[in-house]
Amino acid sequence: MPEAFNVGIGELKVSKDADAIIITRGLGSCVAVCLYDKEAGVAGMAHIMLPQDNGRGNILTARFADSGVPRLLKAMVKEGADPKEIKAKIVGGARMFHIAGGNSLLEIGERNVEAVKAVLKSLKLNLVAADTGKDYGRTVELFVATGEVLVKAIGHNTIVL
Repeated sequence: MPEAFNVGIGELKVSKDADAIIITRGLGSCVAVCLYDKEAGVAGMAHIMLPQDNGRGNILTARFADSGVPRLLKAMVKEGADPKEIKAKIVGGARMFHIAGGNSLLEIGERNVEAVKAVLKSLKLNLVAADTGKDYGRTVELFVATGEVLVKAIGHNTIVL
């Protein structure tokens, strides 16, 4: 039985254990950032909740896109990953609530996705796959051995990224 590492909101996990699976559940407007270096056999995931830290220096490791994604990259490099070899896959950023007339606060999922993409680009990380937006929650499983990402949602087909 492979070891499963659970990643909660604002957390990140990096592993070199080829038998491990890194999982986050109940992903709504948040974004799971999955990084993988095939050559080094290192994989990691961050559960991003909001676009920007705004200088708060929050202690939760990966709560914000602008600080959490660089922290995930740093943790990957510490485990032997080469930034030039890292591939990124992102999942989430759903719009979980609908109110007549609209409300920009409800667009947090979309803003999270945009912020994560901007940070990945600034770090020169190659985004190779994404399953974002829509209006339902997801569970994300990152397989350390392959870098494969399974996306599960109640009432929807399982997607492999």
